[in-house]
Amino acid sequence: MTTTTPATNTTVVPGLLDQLRALPAEAFTRVQYIAPQVGCFNGCAMCSQFAGRDTWGLTREGLTGLFTALGQVSAERDLPVASGRIHRPGVVFPYLDNDIGSYAHLDRYAELARDVLNVKLRVSTVGYSSHSPHLTAMHERLVAEHTGSFDGVRFSITPYTLGFTGRSGTDRPAYIDDLAAALRTYRPLLDALGHGAATAACELRFAPLVGIGELTDTHIDGHHVLATGPHLLISRHRAASELPETVIERLNERTQPVYSRPGAEYLHVTSDYAEPTATTVRAALDGTLTVPHRTREVRLHRFTNADGPYWAADPDFHQDGTFTALHLYPATSVRPNSGYTDATRPLLNALLAHKRAHGLGRRDEFEHATGADVDAVLDVLAVRAEELEPVDITAAEHLREQIHPQVAAYAAALEKAGYPPRLFFSRAFTIDTGQIVNQGRAERLFRGLTGTNGEPMTPREERGFGQASLSTVRGPIWRITPLPLTPTGRLPIALAGKKNQATSTPSLLVEELDPCHLSPVMRATGCNLRRHVLTLPNGFIEHTSMAEGRAAFALPGLPAA
Repeated sequence: MTTTTPATNTTVVPGLLDQLRALPAEAFTRVQYIAPQVGCFNGCAMCSQFAGRDTWGLTREGLTGLFTALGQVSAERDLPVASGRIHRPGVVFPYLDNDIGSYAHLDRYAELARDVLNVKLRVSTVGYSSHSPHLTAMHERLVAEHTGSFDGVRFSITPYTLGFTGRSGTDRPAYIDDLAAALRTYRPLLDALGHGAATAACELRFAPLVGIGELTDTHIDGHHVLATGPHLLISRHRAASELPETVIERLNERTQPVYSRPGAEYLHVTSDYAEPTATTVRAALDGTLTVPHRTREVRLHRFTNADGPYWAADPDFHQDGTFTALHLYPATSVRPNSGYTDATRPLLNALLAHKRAHGLGRRDEFEHATGADVDAVLDVLAVRAEELEPVDITAAEHLREQIHPQVAAYAAALEKAGYPPRLFFSRAFTIDTGQIVNQGRAERLFRGLTGTNGEPMTPREERGFGQASLSTVRGPIWRITPLPLTPTGRLPIALAGKKNQATSTPSLLVEELDPCHLSPVMRATGCNLRRHVLTLPNGFIEHTSMAEGRAAFALPGLPAA
């Protein structure tokens, strides 16, 4: 790591105190993200925050100085940190465009959060390298001494972290070993918190199944017909008018979307050989279609987002807990391409099917699961790919090349970590969140099916960060983080990241954010939110380049030298 000059007076920093005293009260009471580091070595192609590949983090002395000053000013002004939010009050998130698992002083952060700021931590990480003696010891110490400092821990399992991809000198087996070591270390903490999406879990995010091609939107024999790629949708009833728009009116008491319409009855034909012709439509409706195909009954909705209209077939969970949503997008003046995303959740569906075969309900725990049961789910995914081959070769390849390898790596990590097979099946611990969402760098992975970064592309995304969403009711939040530091005050986006301006003096960013998009601009109004840049003493920030990070094993997936 780059050497730094000694920090000045880390207990009381008068200049910093005065700057903190001048901040709005909400910067204390509504702060959600206090990230001690910006930048991330993992290079995930779907990074929601445009993280740069170098890191700038608070030194141990800088962390102590900042938290001590925050605590002092908070007490002086009677502004308890993070006390004014309805979402996880009294909890701070030490991550946003960084991976906190690789932050060298997280144990000190936990100690200061508990003793100085009187808050708890919610952390999310892809893991860390087991070949780093410092990180390994730090995480072991963190779990042993600071269990009470945590509100939640999430291990994020994605196919995009550098170690999983095997790019740039990384190695997937090494990534699996590192993930297993992290899960092994954190098991006492995860068990103490109790498993669940809000407390302790592994969340799997999958690559989207995207198809780009012409979208047919027409009427044949009075039936509305949509067709793109291998997907053909035919209205069950004749109708000359356009399908009415569905909107999300609200979220119910279970935070699920309530739609303005129930959706129209359509027949969904999946076939690489079915063309949207009158002959095909009649044969599909009569059940006499001869080309290789699969059919199912669906409820179709027409929604609208900032890019224009789109359709969603069965956009939510079925009664049995399975998920088979399909979304179709026409090109518009904003949306460059037409095509579809098949948002089916193969892992979730396979887990539920295996539990049903053993007489278990969707919410039941599979207490007596064995390794053979885990293998059976992996086999189901492989068989499902073979079944899809004759009707949807793109989906078959997606299962083989994306879904199965990711699930297999996760299963291997759990086994290596000594976790019981029942947790692979547990809805509280293994959470299939489906395809990645349209945030940050993920936009380009949707290949032109969206023209607006951060815009919800599906009703499920709308529920998460749209105008009628869990985030909307929470109101603006605040973020505190160091900024990239360079003598010139300029850095390439690849190094600094898209969100953070580079500075020539040690600086702390304190900014208000739209809770839906984690942006300093309110998407609904276009208004800029409040933003403050504070000056920090020399020695409060240290820079680590990607090369230095690799040498120090500061990311998972690097094989031992």
